[in-house]
Amino acid sequence: MKKMSYCVNCGVELDKSLKQCPLCATPVINPNDVIIEEAVTTYPVEHMEKIVKKLRLISANLVTAIFLTALILCPLCNFVINDTLTWSKYVIPSIIFAWCCAVPPIIIRQNGLLKCVLIDLTAAFFYLAAMNMLTTPNVNWFASICVPVLLYLCGSFILLYTLSVKKISVMYIISIGFVLSGIFCMMTEYFVRKFKLMEIEFVWSVPVLISCVGVAWVLIIISRLSKISAVRKRLHI
Repeated sequence: MKKMSYCVNCGVELDKSLKQCPLCATPVINPNDVIIEEAVTTYPVEHMEKIVKKLRLISANLVTAIFLTALILCPLCNFVINDTLTWSKYVIPSIIFAWCCAVPPIIIRQNGLLKCVLIDLTAAFFYLAAMNMLTTPNVNWFASICVPVLLYLCGSFILLYTLSVKKISVMYIISIGFVLSGIFCMMTEYFVRKFKLMEIEFVWSVPVLISCVGVAWVLIIISRLSKISAVRKRLHI
């Protein structure tokens, strides 16, 4: 004879599959049931990781095939139409730069952000150098403007990434980011004006730097105040 379960609170008859009483919502606990502590998933974690890795590789190969097709067709069409390479000389470096920005984030997993940004900055370095040689070979704006700006961006990102790895407060990292952005604006104006006008004068970048420093200071104050228990209660943090 099949034994039935009953609710310990209201006494209603319970189905074996129920986990709580449908009348009073009391949890159903049957001491005779066998409790399975850990269920085995249909697909183990290792198997799922292999599937994800394979999908990433397929996606990277697909994107690479698209860029490679454009890389072959553009100069071919240009040569067939014009009997020489004209506009395709500018397209080829652009395609290579776009590939460097699109494919590494798909396949790189460990320290992906750091590696991808460094790859992007390196690709931008060679792309701008190629554009300088193709467009204005007699005017070296790449060395005068792009090189110091790219080196500054690379150093700034490495600094922010190092601070994030050391688990510095997010507010402090954002504050430093604002200050670095203001310095970047001043640096850009300095090199551009020095190259183009042969003069050193800061016009628009000074207000930007002051604003960035002000925002950074406010964020630091908020971060410091949020650590005080009384303030945290007031602000419901």
